[in-house]
Amino acid sequence: MSKQKVTFRIEEGEIELLKEKFYTDNQSEAIRLAIMQSLVTEDSEKLKTLFPYIGKKPPRIGREVVNAFEQSGCEIFVDLFCGSLAMLCYLSWDTKVMVNDINGNLTNLYKVIRDSPSDFVSEVMKLPYSEVVFKRFKEDLKSIDNISELDRAVAYFYVSFGAYRGRIDNPLFHISTTANTNRAEDYHKSIQWILQLSKRLQSVEILNRDFRKVLKSYNAEDVFIYADCPYLGTEDYYENVFSMEDHKDLADMLKSHKGKFVLSSKAKKELRKLYRSNNHYILNFEATYRLPDKRHREQLIMNFKMIHVNKYEEDDIKPYR
Repeated sequence: MSKQKVTFRIEEGEIELLKEKFYTDNQSEAIRLAIMQSLVTEDSEKLKTLFPYIGKKPPRIGREVVNAFEQSGCEIFVDLFCGSLAMLCYLSWDTKVMVNDINGNLTNLYKVIRDSPSDFVSEVMKLPYSEVVFKRFKEDLKSIDNISELDRAVAYFYVSFGAYRGRIDNPLFHISTTANTNRAEDYHKSIQWILQLSKRLQSVEILNRDFRKVLKSYNAEDVFIYADCPYLGTEDYYENVFSMEDHKDLADMLKSHKGKFVLSSKAKKELRKLYRSNNHYILNFEATYRLPDKRHREQLIMNFKMIHVNKYEEDDIKPYR
């Protein structure tokens, strides 16, 4: 991203207010942060995810999960495997949300963005989009005990954004290979959404726990659980392994949940054995390119019958037997 030198007049008192607002002593940085914030205030409730992430839900699925939540009668939305925070982008800002992920690098990133947005933005703005920086941060993340929470967050954000196809387990640097793509420009554009995300996260509880502990803590009638765990057959795409035993434990705990739940999954016989019930329903989606097996069908499994009419004006919520 090219830089231009501009000159304008601003009162000294206004500069001090900006520096106080963004917790910085650097006036140029305070002005840049104010400009960035103004870029996202036109649509004050619009959010975007900050980087590619394996399993990130597209709008057509996210909207159906929100639809299910709104019909459930629940008051609290628990995102059990929050990943890129895609669901937070689809939910209204007045929704009470708790997000959880077992990936400590991920939850540390969101905590730093929530609590120290100016420091975080200041650091990532200084960085060029470079494979040299990418490799250095990959090494830093191998010894997180030796770096601060801020440095850890910056490193993880940078590697996550730069990882080819969002593969963070063994990331390769994503380069621009066509005239229509500019990864360096995209990197700097993504930064403008950090302050908006920080604003939204002020009212969001961020947990870094095993899903079993979360389900035990939130087993209540007014709690809606959204479970988007790693799909069967895609375990190698994630930093944290999700085994068949984990799938069985998740199914057992969801089936005994006092509130409502929706599970995102891939159509698999093994999964059907875990969830089929007269009290469970399913919404199928057409094939998607977002996972390596292009032949699969994505589906939502739920423990209540939501109202859903497809484009043919047919009820396409079916019992999952």
